Amino acid sequence: MVFTCVRRGCTAEDHLEEYRHSTTYFSLDRIKSRLVDMSYEQISLLQKFRLNWLSTKNPVYMFLSGSFVVECLWEEAMCKQLDSMKSIGLVDNVGVMYYIPNTLFLDEVVENLPTPEVSEEEYEIKKFYIVSLKGVAGDLDVVDNFVKFFEKSPVFITKKIIKIIKKVPYIPQLTNKYTDRIDILLKSSDGSLIGMGYVDITKTYHMGFSIVKNYLMYGLDKAILLHPYIDQSFHKEVANRIKNRWDISEVGYAVVNLMEEEMYIYKLPRPNRYLRMSLTTQKNSSIIRNYIESL
Repeated sequence: MVFTCVRRGCTAEDHLEEYRHSTTYFSLDRIKSRLVDMSYEQISLLQKFRLNWLSTKNPVYMFLSGSFVVECLWEEAMCKQLDSMKSIGLVDNVGVMYYIPNTLFLDEVVENLPTPEVSEEEYEIKKFYIVSLKGVAGDLDVVDNFVKFFEKSPVFITKKIIKIIKKVPYIPQLTNKYTDRIDILLKSSDGSLIGMGYVDITKTYHMGFSIVKNYLMYGLDKAILLHPYIDQSFHKEVANRIKNRWDISEVGYAVVNLMEEEMYIYKLPRPNRYLRMSLTTQKNSSIIRNYIESL
């Protein structure tokens, strides 16, 4: 698997091939067997990737699977850490490009790592991850184009996707509660649900925060807000606003640039805490899951 497609453009087939490569050559068993060799600095670096907390001049790319590629054009401490992680079999490289497999970020791995405690106030999101989506542009609208791409490459952030539903029109059992449409609903092989909401902020003053808050209250496992590309400073500000709002701090934030056939991930989604805190959310989640199974 040649992961340098991140520079020339990764097709849906490239993303699917990369997922197969990561799960084969960097299997969970292999990763777990090498965790004891990781230093505290290396563990902290992985946490920074998960938090979008990298401070680097080097470009950082990402596959739909959740694997990363860092192009070390400038020498930095991060690049030295990645080189040392290669020596223990956790990272691969081609020249100055370092490949970090998504299996390093699986829940089964992360929960066994002594990561430092970090509060939302301790850091600022500065770096975005570039996801190349060669072929995503088309004659359809943004949501339809994305769904077509996902259908060809059904993987997303360490998960294999087994069902994709676009523009969920209604959920009968959630009458009067289903107020904001789920634009893209992904069901993974482990049963988890990821909802994406696209808000064209060039045509409205609404940022979409209330929409993704409702996604969390529906009981989806993760939620992601999508915006069209405006400029980097604007999107960094939005990402940090989401991070610092307690009610939606686990929501992911990504930006769509169809002209360049790229997506920029400014904030990775985290598990929905309302599923642990609210009986109503748990009930809504059960209703949505049953509804999806009936489709």
